[in-house]
Amino acid sequence: MRIAWIVYGALDQLTGGYIYDRLVVERLRRRGDVVEVVSLDPAPRSRALAGLALAGRLARLDPAVVVGDELCFPELGPAFAALPRRIARVLLVHHLSAWELPPGPRRAALALAEAAVIRLCDAHLATSATTAARLRREHGLGRVDVAPPGADRLPVRPRAARDGGPLRLTFVGSFIPRKGLLELLAAFERVGSARATLVLVGDAARDPAYAERVRRAIDGSAHLRARVEARGVLDDEALAAALAEADALVLPSRLEGYGMVLTEAVRAGVPVLAARAGAIAEVVQDGAEALLWDDGEGLARALSRFIEDGALRASMSRAAMLRAPALPTWDGAAAAVGAALARAAPGR
Repeated sequence: MRIAWIVYGALDQLTGGYIYDRLVVERLRRRGDVVEVVSLDPAPRSRALAGLALAGRLARLDPAVVVGDELCFPELGPAFAALPRRIARVLLVHHLSAWELPPGPRRAALALAEAAVIRLCDAHLATSATTAARLRREHGLGRVDVAPPGADRLPVRPRAARDGGPLRLTFVGSFIPRKGLLELLAAFERVGSARATLVLVGDAARDPAYAERVRRAIDGSAHLRARVEARGVLDDEALAAALAEADALVLPSRLEGYGMVLTEAVRAGVPVLAARAGAIAEVVQDGAEALLWDDGEGLARALSRFIEDGALRASMSRAAMLRAPALPTWDGAAAAVGAALARAAPGR
């Protein structure tokens, strides 16, 4: 099948959505599909004109199906409206952009624009059952296909031996507001334990203003200065090593359409401490390999409980190792995406 796959910028960016797109595209190509990645300027002078130009590019490529990453919805609207009907349109949703915003006029306007794109599509593809259910509920969709990410991207390193030193709690994610990093720092300072350190792994360049607030929070606290280490963006090998050293992955996000690092951590035998937000409760098992919370008070309690309870830590580690073999794979994700695209463009 000939497929056009639309993203902003390069496909090798190190965020969950781009990693998903890249690994699925690689596997679709391996199984014989012809996938043309169509890269868009993330900041064009006119979204509408960029969308019409995109429609022209797609018509010339003449794929059986176009997969648009939902992030590109401002260009997808005019492009999908102008495409010949013979080309199937599929929207890939990690989560809707409007879901990131608090209620208000800006969120309402964004939701209307996204709804228009959703109506133009022949099929819809989500990365979790939670996201699919929310799309069906909020947009009246009959079917939303689900293709969960794989957990098998990173090599699994032997777990680092405990040497009696401080526990290593590791955050992995971009320094952006919805990841809840400021809330994590506040809770970690409030717990104030000398028995734990906090390692921050992720891109501080996505939202420089927010990253500066994170830096100021750390610099303004003697406890955080002494016990927080920011390591920046890590490649796959370095991230695998960081997970092998971690006693827990901490993810205080306000919204996750899936949260790939959750299952990557579990596959590495690492317990998870996470907010009960978006698809997180679908992806990891509260009371087994994961400890989930519902609010800021719950975050501090979860940190304190994990740090103080050695039996709990051991039980969560065992649960992670037991679950690891049953986690989804990237070959499975690509197969699910391929099946959804075949249904959207029958006979092509």
